Amino acid sequence: MWWSRTIVALLVCLPLASCGFKPVYGTHSESSLATAARHSGVEIANIPNREGQRLRNFLIDRLYLDGRPADAPFILSVAPLKSELTNLGIRKDATSTRGMLQVSTTVTLVARDTNKIVLERNVRAVGGYNQLDNRFATLVAQENLTDHMLEELSDSIVTEVTLYLNRAGEDYPGRMP
Repeated sequence: MWWSRTIVALLVCLPLASCGFKPVYGTHSESSLATAARHSGVEIANIPNREGQRLRNFLIDRLYLDGRPADAPFILSVAPLKSELTNLGIRKDATSTRGMLQVSTTVTLVARDTNKIVLERNVRAVGGYNQLDNRFATLVAQENLTDHMLEELSDSIVTEVTLYLNRAGEDYPGRMP
């Protein structure tokens, strides 16, 4: 009865064809080139601190395919990163075996011509690492986690910006959908 499962799968997917669903990225998406072109219209402002510089580099890698824009209609500003470390897994001798790190920030997208905020979002990433008896190994684990969370933050920021630019469509810069 494999054919009945195939028919059911096709019937379930059929409504998606008529709902207006369009992939943002993809090889068969005609909007993927338009999305890449819109990304080049976003200038990324400097972000303070070392982690901020690394986050900005991740954003540059994800947004700019053909180099930085000369006169972008948008400015992407990222507030200084806030890190919060929580010790978990407390032993009887009051030492912890696990650390949870949360990194958060606020992102604003400003239309350059009107100086109006068109998008403002809070983004955050949370992760955990083992706190070992060897201090060096713990620092390496924490640094690795921080890099991973900065990549996750950059992915979230790019997704938010992409969704805004696609919703705004040809009207951008301007109104917030």
